[in-house]
Formats: sequence, C-alpha cells, structure tokens
Amino acid sequence: MEICKLENIRKDYRMGELVTPLKDVSLTVNPGDFIAVEGPSGIGKSTLLYVMGLLLQSDNGTYTFDDKDVSLLSDGEKSDLRSKKIGFLFQDATLIQALTLRENLIFSYNLIKKSPDLKRVDELLYRFGLDDRANFLPHQLSGGQRRRLMAARCIIHEPSLILADEPTNDLDEHWSNEIIAMLQQEAQRGAGIVMVTHNSRWAQLAGSRYRLDDGVLTDITKEEI
Repeated sequence: MEICKLENIRKDYRMGELVTPLKDVSLTVNPGDFIAVEGPSGIGKSTLLYVMGLLLQSDNGTYTFDDKDVSLLSDGEKSDLRSKKIGFLFQDATLIQALTLRENLIFSYNLIKKSPDLKRVDELLYRFGLDDRANFLPHQLSGGQRRRLMAARCIIHEPSLILADEPTNDLDEHWSNEIIAMLQQEAQRGAGIVMVTHNSRWAQLAGSRYRLDDGVLTDITKEEI
C-alpha cells in the first residue's frame, strides 16, 4: 500500500500579489521509494515538503496519507501522524535548547508516547559522531553537528515517510556521504524518502528524480543529465 499520494495539489500565497508555488502537483510515494526533487531556489520545493509533512494545507487537490484524506483530519490527528509516521530533516528544524543532545533524542520518544530505547539513542549518537557531545547543549554545536543530530532525531522512531530538505547542507564530504547512505538505508528498510536537493550527484543516487518548475512536478528519471 502506498504511503502517501498527492493529486493535483495547488498551494497559493498572497503577499501583495498571488504567488502559486504549487499549481498542479501529483506524486505517489510507496514503501522503499527514494525520490529526489530538483529545481531552482525559491521555486516551491520546500513548500511541497511542508504540504507533505502536514505542516501546510493545500488550497486544492487531494492529499492522502496513511490511507487518510488529510483535509478531513483534525489538527490533533495531523500532529499525531507527524510525530509517529514522518521524519523531518529540514534546514530550519528546531532543537530543544534546554536539553542535551541525548535528552533531545530521548524526548523524541515522548512525542510518540513510547518508552525510550536508550540503546538506540546511544547507537545513533555514535553513528553520527556525536557520542562525545552527548551531554552538550545544541548551542554548543557547530552547524554540521546540529545537522547530524537532526538526522539522528529524524530516523530514531523509524518513520514511514522521511522528508529531507537539502540534507547535506553544513556538512563536509564525509558526513554528506553518511547522510545519503542513511537515507538509502532507510529506503531499504521500507520508508519512503523525498529529498529536495540542488546537488545532482546526490540526486543521481535516488531511485526517481523529479523537477519542480512553474508549479508542476515532472518525472525526469530517464533524462540524461
């Protein structure tokens, strides 16, 4: 069964004039899919992820997630789906500044009302090279270290859908490779991955490639880049 499906999605903003970053977007994400979405800055790629992550409501079209029409869900039901089913790796993702790195990961379990798996917490801190920073606060980290912590938090609850917005920003080549490998492994686990990227090298590693242009999503998987 598909994880989620967008059909003819439209999203408008009114900022003095009408701006429509998503005009007619359709996309199906199945378990194991690794989808890259490319396109110029400011074209609407992040808006697409916000709609898919139930953070924005579309103005037209149908979005089905977990076999539910999201337009019929209450705010509480959407929040529950976000917490349990979706992993976010966004550029503006927030960390709880009063909690240590380890406590931030443990708190992720509170959001899904599940007892913390402390072994997994420590394994993820080690995996992302943060075990020696486990008791640091987020403001004591570099930009790349914060990105790696957000990657750990993104996958800690084994979400069915992972939304990644330029996931290798702030990272050197080694950790960029590690983050892409992580996304590939999550797809192998059965998660659906939708990654926004400007990096054609990373996009070529995805199973499917799409371009967002003038509000329309086009499959370019078979194009020669």
